[in-house]
Amino acid sequence: MPQGRKKVPFSGKAKKQQMKLKKKSRNEVSDDSDPEHSTVLKINKQPTNSNDKNRFNLQFFKESTEELKQRKIEACKTIEFLPLSDQEISDDYFPPHLDMPKRPEWDYNMSKEQLDMREHEYFTQYIEQIKTLGKISYFELNLETWRQLWRVLEMSDILLILVDVRYSVLMFPPYLYNYITNDLKKEVILVINKVDLAPPALVLAWREYFSEHYPQLRIVHFTSYPVENLQETLNRQTTLNRHKRKGKLRMVSEGAQALLKECQEIVLDKVDLSSWQEKINKEINLDDDCDTNRKDNIIIEKNDTSFVKHDKYANGTLTIGCIGHPNVGKSAFMNAVIGNKVVSVSRTPGHTKHFQTIFLTENVRFCDCPGLVFPSTVPKQLQILMGSFPISQVREPYTVVKYLAQRIDLPKILKIQHQQNDDAWSAMDICDSWAAKRHYMTARTGKFDTYRAANSLLRMALEGKICIFVYPPGWTLDREKWENHSDIEKIKGVQGNKHGMKTDQESDFSSSENSENDEKSQSKHHYEDDTDEDTNEESAKLSVVKNKFDVLASYS
Repeated sequence: MPQGRKKVPFSGKAKKQQMKLKKKSRNEVSDDSDPEHSTVLKINKQPTNSNDKNRFNLQFFKESTEELKQRKIEACKTIEFLPLSDQEISDDYFPPHLDMPKRPEWDYNMSKEQLDMREHEYFTQYIEQIKTLGKISYFELNLETWRQLWRVLEMSDILLILVDVRYSVLMFPPYLYNYITNDLKKEVILVINKVDLAPPALVLAWREYFSEHYPQLRIVHFTSYPVENLQETLNRQTTLNRHKRKGKLRMVSEGAQALLKECQEIVLDKVDLSSWQEKINKEINLDDDCDTNRKDNIIIEKNDTSFVKHDKYANGTLTIGCIGHPNVGKSAFMNAVIGNKVVSVSRTPGHTKHFQTIFLTENVRFCDCPGLVFPSTVPKQLQILMGSFPISQVREPYTVVKYLAQRIDLPKILKIQHQQNDDAWSAMDICDSWAAKRHYMTARTGKFDTYRAANSLLRMALEGKICIFVYPPGWTLDREKWENHSDIEKIKGVQGNKHGMKTDQESDFSSSENSENDEKSQSKHHYEDDTDEDTNEESAKLSVVKNKFDVLASYS
C-alpha cells in the first residue's frame, strides 16, 4: 500500500455490490449491432466476452411477462376434449406473405468482410420486416445458423427435407420447397422420418397429401430405429416405449435402398452409384455377429464455405444435403444410412452447431445441416411438442400440457387420480396428480413440483412415449380407406414390423382416438417403469415401518 494512504474499510454489503457489477459486466451482450437484444432469448448463452462460444446458439423472440401470466391463467381452466375432425390441419400455418431469409447476391470480387456486412444488413432488414407481419411463432434469429443453411443449399446436388411423421406438414415450409426447385433448380426428396412412431395408415395418408399438393416431389419413408433392430419388451401393449437397440448400430438397409433408388433416377448415368449399392448389399448379407469387427472408411470434413461456386456432380461426386427442423432426426438418419455413428445426436435442439460433410463412398457424400426453425404461425405449444424449442428452457409448460390433454385422455393414460376428487380436469390438475404419482416434491416447502411434472410429460411426448399426431384433411372420412390400403404391408416393412405384430405406437394411436368409447383400453396404458415400480414398493414398505432399525432387518 502506498505510504500516506489510509486503508479504507470495505463492508460486506459493498463487496456484494461489487460482485454484482462484475457479474453484470460479464453477462452484457457484446454485440452492439442488436439494439433489440433485451427482447431476444439466447439459449445456453455462456457468460463470456468472446463471441465464439455463443456464435451458434439458438435465438428466439422472448415472451413478455404479461403473455406468460395469461397462459398460466389459461392453464387453470377446465379442459375440453377436441374431436378428431378438429385435429386435421394443412399448410395454413405458412401464409403466402411469409418467406424465409435468402442469401443476398455476391461475387468473388467481394472480400469476406464485405460479404459478412451485406448478409448482416440483409438479415437485419428481414427481421424488421417480420415484426410488421403480425404475430409469428418461434423461429431462428441467429444469422450464423441461417448461413449454414445457405452454404448447404449452394453446395448440394440433391436436397433431402426431413420431417417427423407426427408433425410432417408443419415441418415442410412451402417457400423452402419453391426456393429450392424454382430458384436453385435442384431436386428435392422428402424423407418422412420416424415412421415407427405412427400407424401405417397415417403414414400413407400423409404421403398422399404431399403427392397431391407437390406432384414433382419425391417421397421416401424412413426410420432410424426399426422394430426388428430393437429388443422386444415384455408387454407389447404398454404405451411407454422401452425399446433398446440390439448390439451395435446397423445400417437401415431398406430405407437406404429406397433413398438410393430415388437418387439413381435423378442422376441417371452422370454419377456411378454402384459403390453405394455394394455397400447396401454387404450390409444385407452381414450377420449380426460380424458387425463387431467391421471398419468402414468414413471421411468427415469441415470446410470453409464463405465462397462456394456450385458445380453439379463435380469430379463425379454426388452431394446430398440434409435439412429440416431441429429434432427431426437428421443426424440419426445419416448414422442409419451410413451404418456407423459418424454424427453426434441429441434430443436437445441446436445440438448440431456447424454443418459437416461425410463421405459414404468415394463419390457419394452427405452434408448434415444444423436444424432451423423456419418462420410460421404454428402455435408455440405445438412447436415445443415438435422439439423446435428446448423443453428445459420453457418458462410456462402448462398450456402445452393442456394442448396434449385436449387431444388425448391424459388422466386415463397416466392412471392418475384427481387430487380434489373432481371430474373436471385442468392442466394444473394433471401436473399436480402426475407429480403426486411420481413423488415430485419441492425441496423447501414439500409441495408438488408441478413444473417438473409438466416438464416430464413434455419429454415423454417428444420421445414418443405419449403419442400425439396431426392428421391430414379428410382423415376422419377416409380413415378406413387408408387402413385397408394395399401399401400397408410395405410401410410395415419399413417400420421393421414385417410379422404384423402390433407395436406400442399403434396401441397409443387406437387408444387416443377411441378413448371415450373404449373402456377396455385403460388396462393397456401404463407409464411406470420397472424401476419406478420397485421404488414405489420400497417406499410403501418404509412407510409402515415404525422403528428405523427395522428397515435394516427388512433388507438382510
